[in-house]
Amino acid sequence: MDIECPHCHIEFKLDDIVHTLKKGHFKCPVCGKKIPSPLPEHQQNTPPTPIGKYLVPVFILLGIVAAFTATYFFMSADKTSLPVKIVAPETMPPNSSPPPAQVIAATAPQAAQPARQTLNKMQIVELIAAAFHKTHTYTLQGDFVCLDMAIDVWNQLRTYGIEAKIMGGNINENITAWNYRQLVRESNHAWVVAKLSPTEKVAIETTAGVVIKPGMNNASAYFKGIEFDNPGEIKRFDSLRKKANDVCRDASELIKDWNENVAEKQLRPDEIIAKKSRIEQRKQDCESTQNNLEEFKSRAIYY
Repeated sequence: MDIECPHCHIEFKLDDIVHTLKKGHFKCPVCGKKIPSPLPEHQQNTPPTPIGKYLVPVFILLGIVAAFTATYFFMSADKTSLPVKIVAPETMPPNSSPPPAQVIAATAPQAAQPARQTLNKMQIVELIAAAFHKTHTYTLQGDFVCLDMAIDVWNQLRTYGIEAKIMGGNINENITAWNYRQLVRESNHAWVVAKLSPTEKVAIETTAGVVIKPGMNNASAYFKGIEFDNPGEIKRFDSLRKKANDVCRDASELIKDWNENVAEKQLRPDEIIAKKSRIEQRKQDCESTQNNLEEFKSRAIYY
């Protein structure tokens, strides 16, 4: 069933906007205004007010008074009005002036209404991406990075009933031959993939407001990476990934310092034990955080 927005005159499929139903109205995905539901089961019944039960008799009485008044004036007009001569168009003098512009406007047929347009999911995705890009700026300095933008667009897509995933990965590298730990370590970007049908998906580069369809240049990179069902999952992944990178970097630097500055020197036994203990602790921290990231391993897509 289709339903038309009375404000912007764009038609939608009822199934695509049924999730926006609230108090007998849908929300228009384009103009954001209310669309009254045509279905009786969506209408809310309000209990009659004490005043309401007296309105019908009052209206009936007013109607009777108005009818008598109109009859009186019509009868009076018939008695006092003068005969009116109607001149046919072909008998008008040749040099008579053309009819006033306001008469032409009144008699001209009304302008045709714009053609109805039914927005499909692809068009809704494109509208959301374009509108988001127009009102948001990608900046590393302001802490509003790609992850925040991807979460925001994901939320809008889900609001309009479009299934979507938040993706994390690296669109500048071919990850086909990578293992999971390398993918985690080298991930530096986030974007969104929207599901239009069981067989059709598109990606949204939220930092540029671009919808990327299969077959476009570098499109395949946007369908690889690690997919997340909601913001909570990718936030947890990002936190664990940053921690793993930090502790593993510390472990690598401690090992490098040992090989370059300690291994060939004669140190006191207590100093050697302390340095080795610190190295082992950071190595264990590195391994532990990487193991925590394994919960997302099954979400990785390499092809």
